[in-house]
This record gives sequence, structure tokens and C-alpha cells, in this order.
Amino acid sequence: MKITVYGGAGVIGGNKIHVSFGDRGLFFDFGEPFDVSKKYCTEFIKPRGARGLRDYLRMGMLPALDCYRPDLYPGDLTSSDMTPVRTDALFLSHAHFDHYGHVGFLRQDIPIVASPMTYAILRAYSETGRANAPTELFDHVVRTEKEGEPRVLISPRGKVKEIKGRCWVLTGDVIEDDPEWKKGSVCDIIRGDGEINGIEYRAFPVDHSVYGATAYAVRSGNEDWVVYSGDLRMHGARGEMSAAFADAAGKLNPKALIIEGTRIGRASEEKEITEAVVRENCRAAVEEGRGLTIADFSANNFERLDTFIGITKDAGKRMVVTHRDVAFLESIAKVDGNVRKDDLWVYRSLNSEDIEAVNSLKDKGWQVADPDDIAKDPNEYMLCFSFWDMTKLLDLEWSGGTYIYSNSEAYDLKQVDNLQKLMNWIDLFGFKCRGLDMVDGHLEFERGFHSSGHLSLPHLWRIIDTISPEVVIPVHCSDPEAFARSCPVETIIPVKGQPISLDRR
Repeated sequence: MKITVYGGAGVIGGNKIHVSFGDRGLFFDFGEPFDVSKKYCTEFIKPRGARGLRDYLRMGMLPALDCYRPDLYPGDLTSSDMTPVRTDALFLSHAHFDHYGHVGFLRQDIPIVASPMTYAILRAYSETGRANAPTELFDHVVRTEKEGEPRVLISPRGKVKEIKGRCWVLTGDVIEDDPEWKKGSVCDIIRGDGEINGIEYRAFPVDHSVYGATAYAVRSGNEDWVVYSGDLRMHGARGEMSAAFADAAGKLNPKALIIEGTRIGRASEEKEITEAVVRENCRAAVEEGRGLTIADFSANNFERLDTFIGITKDAGKRMVVTHRDVAFLESIAKVDGNVRKDDLWVYRSLNSEDIEAVNSLKDKGWQVADPDDIAKDPNEYMLCFSFWDMTKLLDLEWSGGTYIYSNSEAYDLKQVDNLQKLMNWIDLFGFKCRGLDMVDGHLEFERGFHSSGHLSLPHLWRIIDTISPEVVIPVHCSDPEAFARSCPVETIIPVKGQPISLDRR
């Protein structure tokens, strides 16, 4: 048995973890490495799609392995340049880009194991976002070499194009069996039974800042179990799921536990901020505020959305979302059965593309909020907006209100710059801001308006102690040495691309 961490070793994000059982092999996650992309890329400088795999390999964003789609090799790159790696399945933990962002590069014959909710969220991403090779998660147009220049790849158009799909293996059931939602005939969706291509697996729902997060245990034949936590926490509204995962995984007596250590090295909270604390602080901010209310939180944090829906109802307001938000809500409703249509209004954004989308939703029975109506009675509305939606507020002839920043702190210079610009918008519109402030030119975050999606250190050690593996391998962790010093179980610090052999332990 060998475990090789190709992404997520000594850094937060970009998990690409390979487990080899000799004649069987698999990946846990295949995400975008934020540390590398932040080092080289900007909004306008990024790997070129026409060069397929090559730019990603040269920049160190992809490991040189032979598990990629054959149509992504330009004429000056061949699979013989790659290291062989057996890949019988990909086990996807959740729908955050640093865990799924490079799945589209993988060969289409590699099945993807995921929770139905993760599938639903990613389906919505595919419908609302711009398709490119890294994120072609369901189907793709087969690239071909450009005539006369084989180093350049193109996507054929028209009837001559070839489309290939993937196989998704869902760890649970869906409520609405919609063939169109399952991407038609080219994308095969099946209900998993605990075995895929000779790999036995167990899937455990866990609590995280996005619905559908899943931990896994895998083995092949008579090999020992390997457990992978993905990202998780115990202080959210569904923290009991993470505790249940630890109890169940411990009963498997696993050889190894691969677990996140995101909060190692970060300042510890005097008291853990739970989702319940966030709910009460946001509720109080809404009740104390006057005028229009803005709720700013991560776009795929549907737990926080449900929190604000409840607050909005109690305050007698109307909660307004964008048409892109509705695409996600309609998709996840096929899994959890919660349509949310009666609780929400859709904002009529004044540009031609958005108007068509909003009109289509109105025809389907969604309530629509026009900016003129909001401006006439702003106290009646809460808008589910963020920094990226600020220009929409220019359509409202009004000023003043409450802006609730219920999101994470800034962890890099780009995020700091965006939040500083957000504070300028907040000043322009005359909002009183909760959760975020600018003091003497520096950002200050007000505690109690956001809850981390990751394990606190006491909970981390508790999970490890409960599972009680022979060895622990920390990933998604910027200081694995500090992790090893405090971990109650023998810890192996992974080095990117170097196999960890567990056969003779």
C-alpha cells in the first residue's frame, strides 16, 4: 500500500491524493492548487486552453501522470512523457474548487464517486459557469489538433464535433429523477453499492461549509482500510455527522487516516464561533438595522443561506437572490426536496442577459423583485449580494441601510484589495456594516458573524483519537510540522510527489 500526495502537502488546498493497493489505485480529490495559481496567475494571465495539459504541467499545477484525457495532449506532448499511475476511481469529497477544480483533466473512463448533493452543486456550476477543460466534469467536446499547427488544440463546432461523457457514482439517492438533470445519454449516473472497479468503499456524510461534504474509507481485497476526511468541522448545525463519521471509521481499524489540518498555526479562538452564534448575531443585526439589508456570504454556503431565510421570515422581510443563485437552489432541491421558491424573490438585474434569465424564472413561478420596487420600500427587503454584485445596487435610487458581512477573513493580498474596495462601495451607499470595518486604513473583522468550515484543534485531536489509526497523514495544512508535534498518533509528514509506503508498518 502506497499513498502519494501530489497536491495538499504543506499547503492549504489543491488536494490530489493517490492511494495504490498494488493492482488497484484511486485518487481522493483533484483540486486547483491555490498556492501555485496565486503565484503565477491573474484574471487575465492563466494557462492557455489551446495548449491543453502543457501549460499546467510547466507551471507545476498538474503532476506529470498518465491519467489525463488523451484529447488534451497537444502535438508536442505525449503520454510517454508521463509517469504511469493506476486510477480506477476518483473519490470527490465536496464542491469546493480546491478539491474539484482539476477533475476535468482526468480521463473520462475514470468513475467519480460523490454525494448526490456534491453532484447537484457541481451540475449548477456547469450550467452557470464558463466551460473549460479543468472543470468539464460531466461531458466535453473532444479537442483536436489545429490543421497545420498540431501544438494548438481546438474544440470542433457544429455536427462534426464528438462529445464524451463521464460516469458518476452517487453515494445516496436523489428525490427527483430528472433525466435532463443527469446530463442526458453522454453522462452516466448510477447509485453506488460500496464497490467500484475492485475497490471497496464506505462514504460518510460530514459537516462542512458546503452541503454534501463526504469522508471516505477505502480498501482493496484484504488490504487495510485507508480513511480520508476531506474538509469537515464539528461546530456547524450538522456537527453530529462528523462525530458519527469518526465513530464509524474507528470501527474499521484503519491503517492510515489522511486528514485536514487547515487551522494548524492560526490564532485559536477563545471560544469557537458556531453556526448558532452566527445566526443570533446576524438576527440581532437585522432587527437593529433600518432600511435596506444586505447579507454577504459565500455563494455555495447554503447553510448560511437557510440561516438568513429564517431570519428574513422572522423579520417580516423579503429575501432577494440572483438568478444564478436560483440555478443552484433548483439543482440541490432535487436532492434535499427543499425548493425554497416560496421563501425567495429573484432580483431583476438591468442588463439584457440577466433579464432574459429572470423572465424565464418568472414564467416558472419564481417571484421577481424590481429595483424600483425595492427602492420604494427598502426596509422590506434583504438582498443576498456580495462584492461582485455591487454594481446592481446602482439601479436603486436610495441610500442607507445595514450591510452584514458574514464571510471569511482575507487570507491574501487580492482578497484584502477586494474587501477594501467593498468598503468603498459600502461608504458610497451609506451602509452601516457589521462583521467588517475599516479602521485607520486597515480591515478589521468583527467576531461572531462567520463560522469556520474547518475543525478546531480540540475537535481535530478528538476525531483522530476516536478513529485511532496506525498513522496520520496531514494534508490541507500549512504547518504539518506543528501538526505532528501535537498529534496524539504517529504522524507521517507528506512530501509532494513522494510515495509513502505502508506495506511493512
